[in-house]
Formats: sequence, structure tokens, C-alpha cells
Amino acid sequence: MKFGETLIDLRKRNGLTQEELAAKLYVTRQAVSRWERGEVTPGIDMLKLIANVLNEPVAHLLDWPEHYCESCGMMLAPEEYGTDAHGSADSHYCKWCYQQGEYTYETTMDAMIEDCAPRLAESTGMTRDEAVSLMGAVLPHLKRWSAVHSNEMRYGVEARERYGDATVDASNEKLLDMSDEEWKTKEKLEVAIIEQLKKAMLTGDASSPEAAKLARMHADWIRMQWAKGAYSPQAHVCLARGYLADDRFVEYYDSRAGKGATEFLVEAIEAALG
Repeated sequence: MKFGETLIDLRKRNGLTQEELAAKLYVTRQAVSRWERGEVTPGIDMLKLIANVLNEPVAHLLDWPEHYCESCGMMLAPEEYGTDAHGSADSHYCKWCYQQGEYTYETTMDAMIEDCAPRLAESTGMTRDEAVSLMGAVLPHLKRWSAVHSNEMRYGVEARERYGDATVDASNEKLLDMSDEEWKTKEKLEVAIIEQLKKAMLTGDASSPEAAKLARMHADWIRMQWAKGAYSPQAHVCLARGYLADDRFVEYYDSRAGKGATEFLVEAIEAALG
């Protein structure tokens, strides 16, 4: 879908008129109209603002190719596909970033942008600064980076103040290095924890065998995300107690397992590990 058609669809989905969208973007209605008719395309910085206003990833606003690497964001041809854990072609990644179900090298998102921006600029006719700006908006929404970016946006400031940059960076690196299989295992365990929390709550006893099993599952989930050697029962209990003081965690557990679920989870962890 061309940018103009995409913009019309997103604007209407958000219940906005051209005038209302223009006001949020600090442009004229005529500018929005020209974009929607396909007469001109806004620059990278304006695309980022539009994406923010419409709560949509920048990549969804662009006439992006069907296949692009979920690590570096570069466009993909079939002969450039990476491979999954079984050696089969994986259309989600390029062969330079992903082989045999694992990322081929460790890097940061900033380093990835610096490495790939010149090639994107050359292939599209953008300036290097425009390519850097675009990739800076696109990469946080790609599979390799989205979880870490989301965590940083939601919890980064508090986590770094509480645990320090080195600890948080090490945890981020562990998440980024997960293979697809490891990531799927983590997500399945996350779902299983909610189901076990529901079962344990039915006992009404945070010291019950079901509650102890819940605490062990939660410990396994934490270990998967923390850097090697960072986990201890004491640190786990301290983390869990912090859930009660943070509405985001209370909302997460209570909305999925029922009112009081967060408090029960904390009590179960304290009973098993405290």
C-alpha cells in the first residue's frame, strides 16, 4: 500500500479528519491532503512524528518490502534469507544476521544502525543522516530489538537507578542473544506462569505445593532474562516485592489472573524463597 493510502486508512482508523491530524502535526490541512493524494511524501522527521501521533511503527507508514530482516531492517531477496535451527530458509532474517536459528554476531542497536545506514542511503538515494534517522525509528520495532526497547521505555530509568547500568545492560544483552527457540520457550513459560498463578490462587494458601511450583516457575523465568550469576533468591524476593509498588506490574498480573494475583504471587515467592 502506498504512503497516501496508508495515511488515509490510519487517519480514519484513529477517527481524525484531515484538519485534526494537521493540527496534531503542526502543518496545514493542505499538506495532509497532498500527502494523501500522493503528490509529495513527508521527510523522515515528519514520518516519525506522524508515526508517533498515529501510534504506528514508521515501517508501517512506508511502502516497505514484504520481506525485510527483523534484525537489521534491510530489504531481503530469497537468496539472502537466513536459516532457522533446522537449516531451513527463514524469511524473517538475512543470512548476514541469522544462521542456524541464532544471531551471527553480538551487537547493539546503535552499532547496527551505524553499520547499515550507509548501505540504506546508497540503495535509496537518502542522505546518510536521513538513513540513520529512519533506521533509528524502524529498528526498535523489529523482532530482535523490540522487547529490549519496550522494557527500556517502560522500566529502564527505574531499573538503572536501582540495579545500575552494568546489570541492566547485561540483561539486555542476554535477551538480544536469545535464539528463536529460546525466545519461544520464554514466552511459553510466561503464559504458563499466569495459568499456574490461577491454580495456586484457588488453594488460598501461598505456602501450598501449587504456590511453591509457581515460585519455581517464576524463578526459572527470571533466570532466563538475568545475566549469568545475577540471580539469587534474595534478589528475586526483592524484585517481587517491588511489583506491589508499581501499578504496571499489578495491572499485568491482576488483569490476567484476577484481582489480588500480584499480591498472591509475591507471597508465594516469599514463602518459597524468603
